[in-house]
Amino acid sequence: MVNQKLALYRERGLVDHNRTLAIPFGERIPELIKKENGRESVSMALAASILSAFQHVEKVKMDANQIRELAESIIDSAHEDQLSIEDVLLFLKDLLMGKMGKITQTIDMPAFFEYFEVYRTKRYQTLENIRYEAHLNQKNMGSGSRSSVQPWDLKRGEDASAMMDLFQTYTETNGDD
Repeated sequence: MVNQKLALYRERGLVDHNRTLAIPFGERIPELIKKENGRESVSMALAASILSAFQHVEKVKMDANQIRELAESIIDSAHEDQLSIEDVLLFLKDLLMGKMGKITQTIDMPAFFEYFEVYRTKRYQTLENIRYEAHLNQKNMGSGSRSSVQPWDLKRGEDASAMMDLFQTYTETNGDD
């Protein structure tokens, strides 16, 4: 069931950060922990997932208390980039599959966060690309102020010379004296 849900956030075996970033804010860790017993529930879910993943990695040197502390640290840092539980689960799967690099050192809390930072950086780069594309789309649409109607704009059938005279009169009466 979990793997089926996580498959929604992958494209050709890779995490599609466009999809993880589309997770509603109300379903992300910073909002989930605000609910009654939310922090405890999220912490237990993260700790259980981390423990399950770490059973497949020989170089993990963390006991159950350290894993609970790791889960709490993830929760504490989740507000920085609005992480979701799905982000953590996708990262853990990528870590197990070697997509975060070969695990050459003992994994303790600092080493875990070094690997996790790689995932978070890729996610942030995707967010920056989305923002840049939105900026370019807005820029290509043009400025709304340029299309606003000014009192001296010509309408179809109006005489340009009469409009120029009117504009000169306007600037003389409202301009520098």
